[in-house]
Amino acid sequence: MSLPRYSDLPRPPGETLPLAWNLWQAGDQVGMWNNVTPQVVVEAARLIRSGRRFNLNLPLHIPLGLLPDGAHAVRRGPIHTIYRFDGSEVMGMDDKLEFHPQASTQWDGLTHVGDGRHGFYNGVQPRDVTQKDGTPNGIDKIAEFGIATRAVLVDLPSHFQSTGRNWRVDGSEIATAADIAACLARTGQSLKPGDVLLVRTGWLEAFRGAHEATRYKLFHGRDYSGLSGAEDMWEFLWDHRVAAVASDSVTVEVFPMAPGKPSLHLAIARLGLTLGELFDLDDLARYAIASKTYDFFFAAMPLNVRGGVGSPANAIAIA
Repeated sequence: MSLPRYSDLPRPPGETLPLAWNLWQAGDQVGMWNNVTPQVVVEAARLIRSGRRFNLNLPLHIPLGLLPDGAHAVRRGPIHTIYRFDGSEVMGMDDKLEFHPQASTQWDGLTHVGDGRHGFYNGVQPRDVTQKDGTPNGIDKIAEFGIATRAVLVDLPSHFQSTGRNWRVDGSEIATAADIAACLARTGQSLKPGDVLLVRTGWLEAFRGAHEATRYKLFHGRDYSGLSGAEDMWEFLWDHRVAAVASDSVTVEVFPMAPGKPSLHLAIARLGLTLGELFDLDDLARYAIASKTYDFFFAAMPLNVRGGVGSPANAIAIA
């Protein structure tokens, strides 16, 4: 369907940022995932050439299971309990898992962040998020929609090294929309409607290679480098009809976010953008550099949790 360009999106009186609500259909609950049409899926499936599969998910205990309690204000590493039972002829095991769905590789759902004046995507209010039948914008709606599409990898450390620009995973370095466009051009890629943009910052590689004290600083320092959350990035993602953005960093975008300024987390509410965090992109990036292949078939299955705010990503890329 025809959608307005970013510059033509409706804006509330007195505000400069758009509210891209009810553009696909009244009461829509998946936002920019609507850019993934059946034809997009068919075309994405043609990207499977070698059958090489890349798991993009960290073990559930990374990163918080490697850090002291309190590294995150709310989230903790998982508690996994295994039970054994014995019978006269058979024996077996069962287990219980207690975990925060957004503590490792994960999707931020459309009720993760709302706009303080307008609410969550498409006007959903906190009182509506009940986790009962009919709870709107839950991660279960994205699970039901089904994630299968094309993904394009942007490897920022490799790109900036080729241009002579210094890049570090902490210190709040910013990758702008122009930087993303330049990286795509360098690898011969262009974005298509329905794409998932995978952005490697190098944060996970640094975290996994660090000693314990440095790991804690990398996570708890809260000065992550990443994508700009400025309006030019909103425009870039919207006008290219991107479905979602996922990164190997903790926040996808540069952090801390500037008070009173646009951010990609605010775009969850105002554009219906889904963010994916802590995606394991290191093996995929090595393959991309060696094979000069930067686009992949991508699939993911969030947990079908009624009214869930977020979910483990359960994502895979296939070359």
